Amino acid sequence: MKKLAIFDMAGTTIDDRDEVYRVLRQAAEREGAEFSDETFQEYMGTEKYWAIGKLLEVGNGNQGNHDKAWEWFREELRRTYTEHPPQPLPGIEDMFAQLREQNIKIGLTTGFAREIVDLILEGMGWNTGVIDASAAGDEVSSGRPEPLLIQKVMDDTGITDTADVISLGDTQADVESAQRAGVTSVGVLTGHLTTEDFQNHGADHVLDSAADVTELVSRDG
Repeated sequence: MKKLAIFDMAGTTIDDRDEVYRVLRQAAEREGAEFSDETFQEYMGTEKYWAIGKLLEVGNGNQGNHDKAWEWFREELRRTYTEHPPQPLPGIEDMFAQLREQNIKIGLTTGFAREIVDLILEGMGWNTGVIDASAAGDEVSSGRPEPLLIQKVMDDTGITDTADVISLGDTQADVESAQRAGVTSVGVLTGHLTTEDFQNHGADHVLDSAADVTELVSRDG
């Protein structure tokens, strides 16, 4: 039985209508960057300030306006999330309750900055004991695919054995981060990747939804 289940936020546990990716892409394109959908997908799930910088670089945008693009991204994301708050994906809150019944701790990791994380958690009422810990992209020195977000949640919840941890996400960066952390990696199909994509990335498991993890944890026990 796992002791800690860690989840990505947008596309894995919350439905933000893909607003984060619209805003991320627009932030880079406003500064002249041009790139394919395939290139953009490589930066999904990563820390957003870093992602903007990379998109400006690979897309031949104005790299001198990195901070300007970041500030626009922050303001636009806060605006759209305030006017149209993200909602839990189907079955997620029931799944959280089931994990709690099994005494499994719940953590969230994300490429969002802490200010956006708090806005989302407050809007959905998840800041009242629904989760045990969360790690934001601006709280570690390197975001995904590095393992630091997962390691921070482990530290914050007092879990030391990587065998006790399972981590779920909808992007390649989520899977790579779990692999580098040495925890069980799970790709979920509520984002933009397919089962084949996750298998090619070496995910330990692939689920239709993060809401299905309770069955996986039971099988893993």
